[in-house]
Amino acid sequence: MIATYEEDAGIQTKYRNWRIWIFAMIWLSYMVYYLTRGSFTYAAPTMVKDLGWSLKEVGRITTVFPLMYGCSKFASGVLVDVLGSRTILALGLVASGTINILFGTQSALLTLAILWGANGFFQGFGGPSCAKLLTTWYPSEQRGTWWAAWTTSNNVGGFIVPLMVGSISSTAGWRVGMTTPGVIALVAGVIVYFGVRNKPKSVGLPSPHEKSYSKQDSDRSPAQDESNASPSDIVFKYVFPNRAIWALAFAYFFVYIVRQGMVSWSHFYLMAEKGIPDAAQASATVSGLELGGLVGAMVSGWLSDKVQGHRIRVVMGYCLGLVLALLAFRFAPSGNQAVNAFLVAAVGFFIYGPQMLIGLIGAELSHPVAVATGNGLLGWIAYLGAAFAGEPLAILVNQFGWKYYFLGMISCCALPIILLAPFWNARKYEDVC
Repeated sequence: MIATYEEDAGIQTKYRNWRIWIFAMIWLSYMVYYLTRGSFTYAAPTMVKDLGWSLKEVGRITTVFPLMYGCSKFASGVLVDVLGSRTILALGLVASGTINILFGTQSALLTLAILWGANGFFQGFGGPSCAKLLTTWYPSEQRGTWWAAWTTSNNVGGFIVPLMVGSISSTAGWRVGMTTPGVIALVAGVIVYFGVRNKPKSVGLPSPHEKSYSKQDSDRSPAQDESNASPSDIVFKYVFPNRAIWALAFAYFFVYIVRQGMVSWSHFYLMAEKGIPDAAQASATVSGLELGGLVGAMVSGWLSDKVQGHRIRVVMGYCLGLVLALLAFRFAPSGNQAVNAFLVAAVGFFIYGPQMLIGLIGAELSHPVAVATGNGLLGWIAYLGAAFAGEPLAILVNQFGWKYYFLGMISCCALPIILLAPFWNARKYEDVC
């Protein structure tokens, strides 16, 4: 017999309080992860002047981060399952904070690249830890709402970091700009370790899945109940032969080139071509990328539900809108900061819709026993795209100018449309396999 707790007001109240508290912990922790993830990007303009670097050196450091982050997405999932979400979430914050502080004490390119690669690895601890807590503490019928709310931490953190690090670096130097988010992460790591609980049962609450489990089982088809599938079956039978997953993965690759290309280089473009005089103002303008992205992601999710789950069509439409937004950003007159800020936000709007939806589509078009593995493949290839937005784009700008930077970015918007066109009608696994 399955236990329920709807009729126990005391348990309901305790559960509600703990869910709010756990959500606050994971939301704040992941927002802080974004502070220590984006710190170098917005300290870099001041750092370049101080160390006498060119964009090429910045690109080398930028490239190593997503490579390590992508590798960590696999390893950290295992660590979370073995050691628990609380430990790994806190460890990642403390390690990333320590690395940011150490980064601010160094000047050698190789040392800084090694430190930033290590930061990329520990940054990978955040997502799996938060995802495990969300699935452990919240029932399936509520999880989508909580998950969507959690993803706003990305945008808020991305909005804060250029304002904080950009302004501090301009006034107190890039070393202080790097150290400040590091200290915040150290404090957050300690709070998370003592504040988070891995499971409801650790505070005397029943599992949130007890009520919904019987319904989920009764609704599940035989094809969805292949719990005995081996890892090799999951990879070689369900993931690798899935053409839609590969199309989504490479579409994700190009979307991430555009996303990281904007995050890493748009403030340099604003200073070089749009008449913005200093790094602090440029960073403030680029912060609108995250605000536009927050709105774009929310609208894309709502719109994809309104079109009966034809989410690929929404992604293709957003990519077309992204082409237009980039063209407007390229050809807008210089000297008008309000127009530039609006166009940066418009680019963010059209970037973050596909970024959010492709992961969701990957889950829906994966076999039920291979959802995590399919999304792991998507994430890894996406961050290869982010790595490609580092030194390769820096070389493109240095050798050919900003015109070809935008040509490359617009090409990366068009390619997902071509890749996803064959799956125009796909909404579930049975539509593609």
